[in-house]
Amino acid sequence: MTDSQASAAPVSRTGILLLVAGVIFIDMAVYSLVIPVLPSYIRLLGVDAGMLGVIFGMYPAMLFLFSIPMGLLSDRVGRRPVLIVGMVLLAASTALFGLAATVPALILARSIQGISAAATWSAGLALLADTYGQGELGEKMGVTMAAMSVGMVIGPVAGGYLYEYVGYTATFIIPSAGAALMALGLFLLPLPRRLQPAHRRRPALLPASGISLLAVYAAAVIGVAATYGILEPFLPVYLADTFAASPAVVGVVLGLLAFAAIVGQPIAGRLADRHATGRMLIVAGILVAGLALAAAMRAPDLRIVAGAVLLLGFALSIALIPTLPLMADLYRDEDAQGVAYGVYNSFFSVGLALGPFAGALLAGPLAVESILILSAVLLTVAGIVGLLAVLAVRLRHRG
Repeated sequence: MTDSQASAAPVSRTGILLLVAGVIFIDMAVYSLVIPVLPSYIRLLGVDAGMLGVIFGMYPAMLFLFSIPMGLLSDRVGRRPVLIVGMVLLAASTALFGLAATVPALILARSIQGISAAATWSAGLALLADTYGQGELGEKMGVTMAAMSVGMVIGPVAGGYLYEYVGYTATFIIPSAGAALMALGLFLLPLPRRLQPAHRRRPALLPASGISLLAVYAAAVIGVAATYGILEPFLPVYLADTFAASPAVVGVVLGLLAFAAIVGQPIAGRLADRHATGRMLIVAGILVAGLALAAAMRAPDLRIVAGAVLLLGFALSIALIPTLPLMADLYRDEDAQGVAYGVYNSFFSVGLALGPFAGALLAGPLAVESILILSAVLLTVAGIVGLLAVLAVRLRHRG
C-alpha cells in the first residue's frame, strides 16, 4: 500500500458492500455473455456443437480446483490483492475470447475465466464476512447474490445485442475493458486497516468444530446448484415439447426464475439475520422448491407453470442464502473467511456440474419430464428429512 493510499479515508462498510456486489455483478455478466454468442461462433469455426459442453464445462472445473487455493491466499495476503488478480484474469480471459480463432483458445479463455471467478468469489465474500458480523451478514450476502442474478440476466441480453451490432471481437473487448477498469479501481482503493493482511497461521480446510453442520451446508449448496444446473438445459426443452413454447416464451419463464432470485435473495438474508433461523430456512426452502417444481411438472396451463417457476426461484433463494452467513460462522473463530468461501464455491461448482451431467446420463432411459419430476422428488424428500432433523434437534435442546 502506498503512502497516498494509507492517508486516504478508508472505504465505508456500505462502500465495501457496493464494491463486492459490483465485482460479482461484472463476473457473472461476463460469464453469461457467451451464452448466446458462442454457439454461433463455433459453427463459423466448423466445430461440432458437442464441443460447447467441453468449453462451458471448463468454468465449473476451474472454479472447483482453484476456489480453496484462492481462499487460502486471500487469508494470507489480504482480500484486495486476490480481488485484483480476479479482475485482471477476467479482463484477460474476456479479451482472449474476443481474439480466439481456435477451439483450444476458447477452452483456455473459459478456463481462465473459471480461475478468475474462484479468486473474485472467494475473496469478495470473505471481505463481506470481514466487514459485517452476525445478525447483519445474511442481508448483505443476499444483496450481493441479487447483484449476481442481475448480471446473469443482463449478460446474455447484452451479449446478443453486441454480437449482432458490433461483431464478435468487440462483444468481448468492451467488457474486458470494464473488468480492467475495475481492477485499476481496486488497486487505488483504500480499505480499512483491519481488513489488510496480517500475520496469520495456516488455516485448516475444515473448521475445528461443526463438521456435521458443514456437511449439511454442503448438501444444501450442492442440491440447490444442481437444481439450477438441471433447470437451465431441461426446462426449456420441457416447455417447448409440452406447451409448444416459443424461444421468447421460454425466455420469459426462465426470466421469472432470475427475477425471483433478485427479489428473494435479500429477503432470505434479512430473515436469516433477524430471526436466527438459518437452518430452518434452508430445509424449508428445499422442501418448497421440490413442491414447486412438482407443481410446474403437473400444471396443465403454461401460466400455472410460470407461477410455479416463480415460487421455485424464491424457494431456492430461501434455501441458498442462509448458508453464506452460516459458513462464515463456522470459520469465524479461526479468522479464515477466505477458506470458508473457497469451500463454499467448491460445493457450488460440484452441484453446478453434477446437475447437467446427471441429467445427460438420465436423458437416455428417461424423458425430460421424468428427469425434472425425479429432481422434484429428491428435493422434497431432502426437505422433509432435513425438516424432521431440525425439529428433532430443537426438541432435544428444549428437553
